[in-house]
Amino acid sequence: MKSKIDALILKVSGDTIDGAVDEVAAELPVRLVLNGESLVTLLCTPSELEELAVGFLLSEGLLHDRSSLKKLSVSGAGPSINIEIAGLPKGWEKQFEKRTISSGCGKGITFTNYDREKDRKVDTRSPVMTVNAIRDQLGKFRTISTLYLETGGVHSAALSDGKELLFFSEDIGRHNAVDKLIGKAFLKGVSIENKILFTSGRVTSEIVTKAGRNRFPILISRAAASCMAINYAED
Repeated sequence: MKSKIDALILKVSGDTIDGAVDEVAAELPVRLVLNGESLVTLLCTPSELEELAVGFLLSEGLLHDRSSLKKLSVSGAGPSINIEIAGLPKGWEKQFEKRTISSGCGKGITFTNYDREKDRKVDTRSPVMTVNAIRDQLGKFRTISTLYLETGGVHSAALSDGKELLFFSEDIGRHNAVDKLIGKAFLKGVSIENKILFTSGRVTSEIVTKAGRNRFPILISRAAASCMAINYAED
């Protein structure tokens, strides 16, 4: 599946309007099927779909360790991501009856929100980054996405050890990009509890919840933060 497609657009230059063919970011509805039950349809860039599913379930608190992941596959032209997890708590389906419209531009849905009682505090004593190191890695991060440079229509997320950018993911949705990155690290067996999360998007409460729940000690973005994101980060 392609991450970009050619589309007919109207190009405006001064007072002139002409038809033109341009490359745009692909967007596709992808169904997530958990233990045989259709859970949610994610609107996303059709790449790294297995990573997206795993990251989504990690962020929602249903997947915790590699041993509980029994099956993971992508099928159909739709497509569907089929995942089987062992040891789900009794009545886990009820968690998905309460939905929150997220702050994503596409009005995405999240099922679990930050909970002061359940979400543990993160040890932020290490690693440490200097301001110059942050500037250097932000400079690399901003130019690493070829798809963004070609279409201008995707968000990016990257995993850093404080010295180098280790993994990178992109998607039309900033939440999806972060979930893809989290899922990629999980499937590759790389711990993120001592790593740094870079994101190109606004830092809202959902992004901070994803970062905290997955134990990132540091979250960095050039974009603005919301008041709830700041409160959650302080907690």
